[in-house]
Amino acid sequence: MGEACIFSAGCSELADLVRTYDWAETPLGPLANWPQSLIFAVSTLLQSPVPIVLLWGEDGIMIYNDAYSGFAGGRHPQLLGSKVREGWPEVADFNDNVMRVVLAGGTLSYKDQELTLHRYGRPEAVWMNLDYSPVFGEDGRPAGVIAIVVESTERVLAERRLRASEELFRTLAQGIPQLIWRAGIDGACIWSSPQWHAYTGQTNATSLGWGWLAAVHPDDYAAAATAWHEAPVSGHLSFEHRLCNAAEQRFCWFQTRAAPVRDAQGRIVEWLGTSTDIDDLRQLQERQQVMVAELQHRTRNLLGVVRSIAKQTMAQTGPGETFRERFNDRLSALSRVQGLLSRSDQEPITLQALIETELAALNAPAMRERIRLHGPVVRLRKATVQTFALALHELATNALKYGALTTAQGRLTVTWRTYLADDGGRLLVEWMEEGLVRRADLPDAAPRGGYGRELIEHALPYALKATTRYELGDTALHCSINIPLPEGEVAGNPA
Repeated sequence: MGEACIFSAGCSELADLVRTYDWAETPLGPLANWPQSLIFAVSTLLQSPVPIVLLWGEDGIMIYNDAYSGFAGGRHPQLLGSKVREGWPEVADFNDNVMRVVLAGGTLSYKDQELTLHRYGRPEAVWMNLDYSPVFGEDGRPAGVIAIVVESTERVLAERRLRASEELFRTLAQGIPQLIWRAGIDGACIWSSPQWHAYTGQTNATSLGWGWLAAVHPDDYAAAATAWHEAPVSGHLSFEHRLCNAAEQRFCWFQTRAAPVRDAQGRIVEWLGTSTDIDDLRQLQERQQVMVAELQHRTRNLLGVVRSIAKQTMAQTGPGETFRERFNDRLSALSRVQGLLSRSDQEPITLQALIETELAALNAPAMRERIRLHGPVVRLRKATVQTFALALHELATNALKYGALTTAQGRLTVTWRTYLADDGGRLLVEWMEEGLVRRADLPDAAPRGGYGRELIEHALPYALKATTRYELGDTALHCSINIPLPEGEVAGNPA
């Protein structure tokens, strides 16, 4: 664009304003008398798309372009031809320093300089990138200051909001117990939280990409791959798997869930997810299933015992009042067993009391000459009683229904002792039945495998860390139960 066009009508708003402004009322004097250096500087800034203002002379008379007028806001066009100190009185000290340094031949540059301006009649914080350089006059000395003014307020505030959001996310991610992570659309990790590192023993570097799979149980790779394959289609991710607990050197169950992060077009760009420890819940659910099965079987056993008591009582007394009294007494004994088990949640009971209650409930006192119990006083914790009572009940029930207590020759001996092993105190219970007779007229002869045996050989080791042995021969049964004896279980003198 030629110099004539710059000062002619229609080139730009500011070119028109500069051409028609009464400069004679300012220290610059009429436009026709301007020095060539001033004309060149004005011509240059008027053609620039970047916000530029020229501060001419010691007073800093302001001449600026269209881009700067947008920055000036409500102060345009009054700023044109004004002294910079008067045009921006709220930052007069700042501009005084600029004029002093640059008119002395220096330069200044500011990155994201914060100033408070009154562009629309009210104070507002703004941030700017400012570059100041001298403009030399015909005598070779600085005659003015050229200022490039690029407002960065929107970017600065956006970056602050982003930093605040990231800080909030970090605080949240580090403050919750879940393991937090971010992954690409295919499942490759791009960030993992400190909780992930502490739990799995991985670092952020080793968990990146597909490195996180090293913390997953190998048997769960397929479930993870399937979940990630289906996630982009379904729009959500959820699966259960095991993760390595580095501190305990074992795998624990986790539930992993993630939500997609989408771009403006709705396309998934990454996933933000959590992995929640559900190992205790899984174990609880498994224990509940075992207990429900035990309860169902226990109920069936109790009904069988009731029938057996009724049959034995009837054979002894025949029908009548005596039968009613004795039958009710024996049912009460059976009920006391259940009461003892229900109270075990609140108070400890002794091993001998537990055994005697089970035998009494089955009318074993009538056979006391064939039963021998011997061992020290051992108080059991409620956690031990709950499962141990089920096992003793199974043994006692089988002794009455199929074992030593079904014949006059049968003998039942139950002994127990405590001792100190390498891993601490232990309790050994020996259940011995002798004189078993296999009767052909009993179609439900004692099974060699059944729920009772399953309970002893599997449930006790699982629940009580017990070591068990169950040997059933043609004429004898030997069952041993060896369990840890924690400090809460007290051993005393023999009973």
